[in-house]
Amino acid sequence: MHSFSSAAGDVVYRLLPRHNPDPEDRAVAWDQWLNSGGADPVRKFIRWSNGTDTDDDEILQEALITAYLKVEQGEYELRDVPFTAYVKRIAWYKIMEASRRHAGSVPLDEAAEIADERSDTERVEYWREHEALRTALAELPPRRSRVIVLYENGYSTAEIAQELRINEDLVRKEKSLGLRQLRDKMALAVAQ
Repeated sequence: MHSFSSAAGDVVYRLLPRHNPDPEDRAVAWDQWLNSGGADPVRKFIRWSNGTDTDDDEILQEALITAYLKVEQGEYELRDVPFTAYVKRIAWYKIMEASRRHAGSVPLDEAAEIADERSDTERVEYWREHEALRTALAELPPRRSRVIVLYENGYSTAEIAQELRINEDLVRKEKSLGLRQLRDKMALAVAQ
């Protein structure tokens, strides 16, 4: 049995059919999770990530419905992924689905032109920056690097603290220092 020290963790535990056989209490737990702001980090993630024509609230609703159905089917278990990160991952897939719905089709002769739009210089520059970022991330202290990776994958400060078993103030400090170090290292790499 998994134990939680927070009220939010207790609510998430109650969402799971394996641990809570009472469907009415699971519905109450969903309401409590939503009313306590559980979906707020997901909403922020969608606002930040959604580049489609689909409204953010529509993506959020689709993600929450899918999460509810998956949880009810027993597809989410208390493991290494915090519940909010799990819902954010579903939201990411909903954004991708919306992107495909709105993409339309491109004739094959136009596809070749689109592929050639990026010049060789632009491609080399992109990969150079990508490699510089990977190198800079690898040069950070391990915990700081892990905080940045989790942050970039949509984890909240509280979720990162829980994942790394450190307090939230330390997460904020590591994130701030890590982003500053990455920015400085990237500026040096691009300038070379």
